[in-house]
Amino acid sequence: MPSLIGQRIFIRGNEFSDKDLLAQVAAFDEHNRNLLLEFDSPFVNKGKSYRRAVASPRLSRDDFNLLLTNKVLGCSVTWVPDEKFNVNEPMSLSWWRGGAAAVTDLYVSN
Repeated sequence: MPSLIGQRIFIRGNEFSDKDLLAQVAAFDEHNRNLLLEFDSPFVNKGKSYRRAVASPRLSRDDFNLLLTNKVLGCSVTWVPDEKFNVNEPMSLSWWRGGAAAVTDLYVSN
C-alpha cells in the first residue's frame, strides 16, 4: 500500500492525548497490519518524549484502505518512547508492558 506512505494522518484525541495529533505515515507492514506514524515534533506526556506511534486496525474486517477513501478507521495506537525506538525493527512493540496506548480513530488530514 505505497499510497499511504507520506500521507498526513490525525490520531483523534483519546485517553493518552487529549487533543488530535498530526503524524505522517513512515512505514506500512501489510503482513502484521501496522502503520508506523511519525510526528512533526515530539509529543511529550508526563516528561516522556514520543516521536512515533504504531497503529493497527481494531477490527479484523477493517484495513487501512479506509483511510484512502477519507473515512475514519478505529485503531489501537501505541506511542513509542524515543528511547525504545529500534531503527532495525521500527514497528516492534515487544518492549511494551503497558501505558502510552489507546483505542482511538485515525483520519486523513485534509
